[in-house]
Amino acid sequence: MDDLRFSEAFAQYLVDNNVIGAEDALQALDEQRRRTPPIGRLALKGGLLNMKQVFAILAEQPETGLRFGEQAIFMGYLERPAMEALLDEQRRQRPGLGEILAEMGVVKKGALQKSRREFVRGMEAALV
Repeated sequence: MDDLRFSEAFAQYLVDNNVIGAEDALQALDEQRRRTPPIGRLALKGGLLNMKQVFAILAEQPETGLRFGEQAIFMGYLERPAMEALLDEQRRQRPGLGEILAEMGVVKKGALQKSRREFVRGMEAALV
């Protein structure tokens, strides 16, 4: 499960268990997405792509429906290992859902940590 799907599933768990409200969950998920740096910006900062390449990728995406990184690989601008490194960097820079909820003052860190442990235990049990 990727980080965003994990965040969405955890948010749903928190709502289902009356830890937070649905509106707070949506607001936190939106804020997490807003504060996650786009792959194109990371590639520019890292010198892996130039502005002309980024705009070419963005121009092609509506036609192909590919995500930015896949489009960049398809167009020959990035190799898969470079894309994976960019995704790792994006994950490192993405704020955690719990961090955002705590900043919002919606839930205390202790309650959040307890809920997260229970959520992860439930996920692990489902995988066995």
